[in-house]
Amino acid sequence: MQLAVAIAQPEDSVALAALDSQINPSPWSAERFRAVCAAGAASTTLIARGADGIQGFLVYSRVLDEATLLSIGVRREVQRQGLGGRLLDTACLRMCSEGAQRCLLEVRVSNRAAIRMYESRAFQPDGVRKAYYRGEQGHEDALLMSRLL
Repeated sequence: MQLAVAIAQPEDSVALAALDSQINPSPWSAERFRAVCAAGAASTTLIARGADGIQGFLVYSRVLDEATLLSIGVRREVQRQGLGGRLLDTACLRMCSEGAQRCLLEVRVSNRAAIRMYESRAFQPDGVRKAYYRGEQGHEDALLMSRLL
């Protein structure tokens, strides 16, 4: 599959929200995607676009020397093919070139595939945020992870 990774634009927000609603138990709205796409240096949204449209995305923010991964998603049909890792690797390189020295993230404790991907890229557990995510069965803890860039 031929995919180009690029920076998302505000006009991508509806497609991003549609993809997020298919894969995320707590999806972002088009308005929220529009805001982060238009935020300039405060946040960056990377997209992987193929012939069939947006296949994946990653959103991060940066304050001084720290970056925070806010959201990442890959279309179900192309999950487990390395796209999430490619987006994460690209984001970490960009974060570093922008002056970030550390990347932080939160991930649902039940999302074992994502945790494995983060661990394979040197992210280490830092702690747990109790009952952070809302879910169908109530609330779920978030695993806090970080890595040096």
